[in-house]
Amino acid sequence: MGRTAGFVTGKKKRFACGLLAAGVLAAITVLMPAAVFADETDTSSQTEAVSQAGGLVFSTDYPGVTVKPGGASTFPLYITNTGSKETTVALEAEDLPEGWEGAFKNTSNEVSMVHVGAHQKKEDSPSLSYSLTVPEDAKEDTYTITLNAKGGSVNEELKLSVKVDAEEKKLGVDTFTTDYAQQEGPAGTKFSYTAKLTNNSGENQTYSMSVQGAPEGWNVTFTPSDAGSATSSVPVEAGATSSIAVAVTPAQNVMAGEYPLTFMVDCAGETLELPVTVKITGTYGLTATTPNGNLSTSTYAGESKDVVLSIQNTGNIDLSNISLKAQASTDWKVTFDEDTISDIPAGQSKEVTAHITPAKDAILGDYAVLVTASNEVVKSECDLRVAVQNHTGWGIVAVVIIAALVAGLVYIIRKFGRR
Repeated sequence: MGRTAGFVTGKKKRFACGLLAAGVLAAITVLMPAAVFADETDTSSQTEAVSQAGGLVFSTDYPGVTVKPGGASTFPLYITNTGSKETTVALEAEDLPEGWEGAFKNTSNEVSMVHVGAHQKKEDSPSLSYSLTVPEDAKEDTYTITLNAKGGSVNEELKLSVKVDAEEKKLGVDTFTTDYAQQEGPAGTKFSYTAKLTNNSGENQTYSMSVQGAPEGWNVTFTPSDAGSATSSVPVEAGATSSIAVAVTPAQNVMAGEYPLTFMVDCAGETLELPVTVKITGTYGLTATTPNGNLSTSTYAGESKDVVLSIQNTGNIDLSNISLKAQASTDWKVTFDEDTISDIPAGQSKEVTAHITPAKDAILGDYAVLVTASNEVVKSECDLRVAVQNHTGWGIVAVVIIAALVAGLVYIIRKFGRR
């Protein structure tokens, strides 16, 4: 009997434990999906928030460089955006040592802000760089400069490491060359050279460009292939080559001859020179006219008239042995105070007086006198219009005679008309 009661009691305990275990399992089964669902919902919300805000990355290919005191370096900058929202960020530089100069630039101007597009990749990043100039008295050390891109909730920074080393070694020697160093053409030609500047150093460099030996009135400009207009400096990345168009425009009155020029690029105290030659070929030009351009004059039959002529050398080569000749009507006489001009330098002129005498029996009217100036290589002609007039005194005499005849005729009519 006692064993039966104990057996029953044990069965009840085991049954109660089973019920308790089943209840706990059921509770876990009910609560776990809710927790998992809540966690998935929260994760989904976080993912969506990240997708909207995105991630801005501020970077450069070479964040660490070595320069000499007085040198310069240019860091190409990239801003990428993995988000779906566009934004605009302000650009700032911190920790710039005293005396150092730095600026954010696009292809031609300094900039302080930049627009970042949605889902912007590195290759879509706008042209942006940070140009840094180290003073001559900079001490040898390693300096850290922090670049910031800020806008709204965005605050990205990029640390640059700049080592100043007076004994900084280059990987190779920079080169500045052209395929055609000598060009020629007549006056008025605009000469164009294509120069190639190769940066063989281990860092980005900015070179200043200039010219030596250009005569007064000449114009020389430098235009890098990636620039929209002429400029005086060009940035070249480490190991890269920049193609530069150099335009040379001589002065309008340039003389024939050879003109040596030297194109120069300078960076960090080192200068590269590119000697070229511009050859101006000869152009002959001669013009016969008068000092004021008036080709008309007047005189009287049988009387000499002096006309001043201007014989001009309009070319860029000196002229010599210019002879003067004239063609006029029959019995007219034309002489010059100088039949032959020994020389006229290029761009200058000389005045000569022509003595023109019409025939004594020349009637009233306009006559042509053709003046020719020439030498063995060039010739010029001008037509002078000469008006032959009567003297005013003879005109008065004729008027008096006519008046006397009229008065005499009137007198006769009155006297004999009554008979």
